[in-house]
Amino acid sequence: MWKALTKAEEEVMQALWTIGQGFLKDILEVTEEPKPHSNTIATILKILIEKGFVEASQKGRNNLYKPLVSKGEYGQRSVQQIVKGYFEGSASNLVSQFVKDEKISITELEELLKQIRSAKK
Repeated sequence: MWKALTKAEEEVMQALWTIGQGFLKDILEVTEEPKPHSNTIATILKILIEKGFVEASQKGRNNLYKPLVSKGEYGQRSVQQIVKGYFEGSASNLVSQFVKDEKISITELEELLKQIRSAKK
């Protein structure tokens, strides 16, 4: 079952994805300012373990944390949820919204069409 992450959980995952794996101090080091307290990060890591996003292994007196879900996989699932929830399940509706909001250029659309055509070959 897919469980979306809170903003705080995403921030901790971003830090873990940046370093690949690490101890609490490593995660805290790469967390963006303003940095949460280490106890807050430890609590979030426990939640991420429960949700199945992170695993921890004992290394000496500390836990080594490792992401179980890649950044790409999480991004893909998140986009699918957005398309499903806000664009009637249609990726073209999402792209149309980007066009209306001028968030995508003609050049980018042409490049996207090239990628789609080459993927179908």
